[in-house]
Amino acid sequence: MEIPRYKYLDWLRSEQNTNFIKVLTGIRNVGKTTILNQFKNTLKNENVIEFDFNDARLVKQYDWEKLISYIESKSNFGVTNYIFLDEIQEIKEFEKAVITLYSHKKFKYDIYITGSNSKMFSTELVSLFTGRVSEIEVFPISYKEILISIFDSTPNSNAFNKYLLSGGLGITIPTYKDFSKTINTIEKVYQGCLVKDVKTRHRIQETSGIEKISKFLYNHVGRNTSATNIENYLKSNNELVLSKKTILNYFNWLIVAYLFYKVKYYDVRRKAILQTKAKYYATDLGLLTYSTSDKIDFNFGYRLENAVLLKLLEAGYEVYTGTDRYKNEIDFIIKKNNTIKYIQVCHSLNDENFERETRSLLNMKDGYEKIIFTLEISVGQIKGITLIDIEKFLLGEIEI
Repeated sequence: MEIPRYKYLDWLRSEQNTNFIKVLTGIRNVGKTTILNQFKNTLKNENVIEFDFNDARLVKQYDWEKLISYIESKSNFGVTNYIFLDEIQEIKEFEKAVITLYSHKKFKYDIYITGSNSKMFSTELVSLFTGRVSEIEVFPISYKEILISIFDSTPNSNAFNKYLLSGGLGITIPTYKDFSKTINTIEKVYQGCLVKDVKTRHRIQETSGIEKISKFLYNHVGRNTSATNIENYLKSNNELVLSKKTILNYFNWLIVAYLFYKVKYYDVRRKAILQTKAKYYATDLGLLTYSTSDKIDFNFGYRLENAVLLKLLEAGYEVYTGTDRYKNEIDFIIKKNNTIKYIQVCHSLNDENFERETRSLLNMKDGYEKIIFTLEISVGQIKGITLIDIEKFLLGEIEI
């Protein structure tokens, strides 16, 4: 079963034949290949030249020069030749091939590439791509897309819980209703990302350290995390000793491989982004489940928080976290079009947690909108705070 990803297909159509290299990035197996294939199928009677570098045999067969030579041999004069290069980062110095084709004097090329690395282009060549790349990040399949395609468009607790546990990696869709098969598939995705995009790419010899850091981040999703507290955690548990520099490198490599999103702290009073601490969230809810627990109630509040974050990022918001002037936490501070909004996420809002969940929002006196995402709503607004149903937000029925 293939789920049409209309947002990305529409973007590809809008970019077709423009003077840009089209780049789709995102975690492995999120569905980039499927999106490219769906778009490719709309190109009738066009000359299409494609490579899928998920195939290790192709990676072994081609370097960047051989890739250019082969594409030239299959190109036609006087027409647009459509080039599809899937997981191009597997080819060493691929940037040289891409920029050569882009600047080709003999043939006309419209180039589409995908990659599972958020820093696709090397620092040595990045200046060559300035103003020549149009990029979009492919996010996991949304709750709405899954509900329509798998659960007959009918919202229900089973479908919602399944999404919160299984996430939306494209590779899981054929067996989505079978949880054990879904988790087995997610395990393979996770191990593939960790091996290919982290351990191998960065030549990590002693791998237990990166594995422990990754596990720690999944188990502390949504909580303040720094190299210092991980260093202290490892020491207190008599674990492998890692330097702060190594820990910071591991953080960065896991993020670049799309296993995590980093949410930085925003100092509201100074209007500055802090570099010393951050929160980390899973790129996909299924990865969170695999690395923590298969029980829906395990860290349920943080799971909801993670789901809201993914929706906010896909909607194009800059997302930060922070505190009020009394150091009470604000889950998310989001920015778009010079507008700021403050967000808290909780399972339910009741007499027991009302003061705690609203405290930081009510302390913000700058006039920006305040929102609480929750699953159980009796009123739409209270004390100037807008209450939004999480499920309806994830379905796109409510926009902010």
